[in-house]
Formats: sequence, C-alpha cells, structure tokens
Amino acid sequence: MNPMELINLHESEFTKSDEKIKIFIINNPDYISAYPIINVAAKAGVSKSALLRFCQKLGYDGYSEFKYEVSKYLQSGRFKNPTVVKSNMDIIENYLSCIQKLPDYISEDSLISLGKYILGASHIRIFGLHESGLSATYFSYRLASLGIDSEAIIHGGIFSEKASFSVASDFHIFISVSGTTDCITAAAKTSFDRCTPCAIITQNSKAKYSNKYDCFITIPSLNMDKNQLFLDSQAILLITIDLIINKLSKLL
Repeated sequence: MNPMELINLHESEFTKSDEKIKIFIINNPDYISAYPIINVAAKAGVSKSALLRFCQKLGYDGYSEFKYEVSKYLQSGRFKNPTVVKSNMDIIENYLSCIQKLPDYISEDSLISLGKYILGASHIRIFGLHESGLSATYFSYRLASLGIDSEAIIHGGIFSEKASFSVASDFHIFISVSGTTDCITAAAKTSFDRCTPCAIITQNSKAKYSNKYDCFITIPSLNMDKNQLFLDSQAILLITIDLIINKLSKLL
C-alpha cells in the first residue's frame, strides 16, 4: 500500500496530533520528501516523537522509510485525489489496471510455496471477515473442485477459538485486505504460538506479524477514493484465488 492508502487505513486510530500530521502531509507532500524529521515536525506544529509515532503507526520502521515512500509516490504522479468517475468504462479500467499489476505482486515461487503447504496439510482453515468472508468461502469451494477439503471460517467471534485447535500439520490461510483486523491478527498469533504454518493474502505489505507468516502474498490495491468510487477489492482477491487454484492443479 502507498502512504496515502495507509493513512486512510489507520485514520480511525488517529489522535489529535496525528490529525494535524495527516493534514500537513496531504497539503505538503513535497516538504516531506525534502526535509528531515525535525524540520517537518516543526512545520507541522507537532513534536518529533509524535511524527515518529505517526510513521510507526502506519507500519513504517521510522521517518526515513516513510519519507522514502512519500518521495517514491510523488514520482509516480499519483499523490492527488482521483477524478470523479465519469462512466462505466472508468470503473472497468480501474479494475483492469489493478489486475494487470498482479504478476508484479505475485511470483510463481510464492504460488508454488503456498500450493505445497496446501497439499501437505492435514487440515486447512481459511479465515475471512465480512467481505473477505466471501473470498474465504469462495476459496474453500474452489479447493473442493480439486478434491481438497478445507474449512472456511467467517465469524470473527470464533477465529481465535478455531485457531487454538490447530496443530503443526495444519495450515491456516488468512484473507484480510487491511492486514490489521483485530480478530485476524489475534487468530494469527494463536496459530503462530501453536506452530501452525500460516499464510496471509492482503493489500498491506506492512500487515501485523508480516515477518511471521510462512507465505505472505500481497495484492495491488484499487486506485480509489472511498467517497467517490464504490469498488471492492474482493474482485482482485477472487482472481488471486483463481491463480492459486490453477497453480495447484498443476502441482497435483
């Protein structure tokens, strides 16, 4: 995810100080890319430690990494609000643009690795909440078409309980666009504690526990403003699942 998408993702967690920083970043991205943390903090009217905490809240190691990502995003020419949708073709082109990026995000090796875990597991559980629950259910159906049994778990209240039943020969797949959903991260931690191999499919390359997953698959995000474009990332997830299924069919 780019810096703006991460800011939108964590907006509900922001303090008053975070809000000041967010507004400054949106209005002055060039300043972020050009100056060190002490200058930016002074210009934004916050402390250096508040700005550092803001960067870490987004998932960055520190200000330097955040500054680099903002600079990279500026160079891409996309640090601006998307235009209002004018026609159905605009929506289709948005989806197509995202789909065409999939090969850059999902390598053959990652698909093979995930496939081997699936084929070697004694029990497969696929976790997804709300819209991602639909993707989890679809994934289970598609595995069944290959003769592979799995369990789609879509009720957040039982995620950790289901994870607590796992053993080292099982395999858990978590589907979460944000990678920060509380019941997902809690169930993932329970799985790690029980030494159960885990995978996650997410848009957030800085998802919580990213370094602990045995398979970490990121997918591109739709270029959308939540107030203007009514698009759903589940469409990209469904195509990703089909890529996995097709790779599995060749491994069988």
